[in-house]
Amino acid sequence: MSTHVFTAQDASGRHCRIQLIRNDDASHTSSAPTDAHPVYVLEDGSRVRRIDNDTFQVISTGAYVTRVAD
Repeated sequence: MSTHVFTAQDASGRHCRIQLIRNDDASHTSSAPTDAHPVYVLEDGSRVRRIDNDTFQVISTGAYVTRVAD
Protein backbone atom coordinates (compact mmCIF):
# COMPACT_ATOMS: atom_id res chain seq x y z
CA MET A 1 0.00 0.00 0.00
CA SER A 2 1.28 3.50 -0.81
CA THR A 3 0.11 6.86 0.48
CA HIS A 4 0.57 10.28 -1.10
CA VAL A 5 -0.32 13.50 0.73
CA PHE A 6 -1.00 16.89 -0.80
CA THR A 7 -2.51 20.23 0.22
CA ALA A 8 -5.87 21.63 -0.83
CA GLN A 9 -7.81 24.81 -0.06
CA ASP A 10 -11.54 25.39 0.38
CA ALA A 11 -13.53 28.45 -0.79
CA SER A 12 -12.90 30.31 2.49
CA GLY A 13 -9.12 29.90 2.15
CA ARG A 14 -8.63 27.19 4.78
CA HIS A 15 -5.96 24.65 3.94
CA CYS A 16 -6.38 20.92 4.45
CA ARG A 17 -4.39 17.83 3.61
CA ILE A 18 -5.69 15.08 1.36
CA GLN A 19 -4.26 11.57 1.39
CA LEU A 20 -4.35 9.35 -1.67
CA ILE A 21 -4.23 5.74 -0.54
CA ARG A 22 -3.62 2.94 -3.05
CA ASN A 23 -3.42 -0.78 -2.50
CA ASP A 24 -0.22 -1.53 -4.43
CA ASP A 25 0.32 -4.82 -2.60
CA ALA A 26 -2.50 -6.69 -4.32
CA SER A 27 -1.48 -10.29 -4.67
CA HIS A 28 -1.41 -11.41 -8.28
CA THR A 29 -1.61 -15.06 -7.25
CA SER A 30 -4.81 -14.69 -5.26
CA SER A 31 -8.08 -15.54 -6.97
CA ALA A 32 -9.96 -13.07 -4.73
CA PRO A 33 -10.84 -9.78 -6.43
CA THR A 34 -9.02 -6.70 -5.13
CA ASP A 35 -10.14 -3.08 -5.01
CA ALA A 36 -7.65 -1.20 -7.18
CA HIS A 37 -9.46 2.15 -6.93
CA PRO A 38 -7.61 4.94 -5.13
CA VAL A 39 -9.18 6.27 -1.93
CA TYR A 40 -8.98 9.96 -1.07
CA VAL A 41 -9.44 11.12 2.54
CA LEU A 42 -9.01 14.34 4.50
CA GLU A 43 -6.90 14.56 7.67
CA ASP A 44 -10.00 13.91 9.79
CA GLY A 45 -10.86 10.76 7.82
CA SER A 46 -13.64 12.30 5.71
CA ARG A 47 -13.83 10.77 2.25
CA VAL A 48 -13.42 12.99 -0.80
CA ARG A 49 -14.21 12.30 -4.44
CA ARG A 50 -11.88 13.42 -7.21
CA ILE A 51 -13.65 15.64 -9.75
CA ASP A 52 -10.65 16.51 -11.96
CA ASN A 53 -6.88 16.89 -11.56
CA ASP A 54 -7.13 19.72 -9.00
CA THR A 55 -10.70 19.60 -7.65
CA PHE A 56 -12.18 17.33 -4.99
CA GLN A 57 -15.60 17.15 -3.34
CA VAL A 58 -16.03 16.28 0.34
CA ILE A 59 -18.67 13.54 0.22
CA SER A 60 -20.30 14.27 3.60
CA THR A 61 -20.78 18.03 3.03
CA GLY A 62 -20.68 18.52 -0.73
CA ALA A 63 -17.97 21.20 -0.31
CA TYR A 64 -15.31 21.55 -2.97
CA VAL A 65 -11.58 21.87 -2.28
CA THR A 66 -8.86 22.69 -4.79
CA ARG A 67 -5.34 21.34 -4.80
CA VAL A 68 -2.65 23.98 -4.15
CA ALA A 69 1.14 23.90 -4.27
CA ASP A 70 2.80 22.91 -0.98
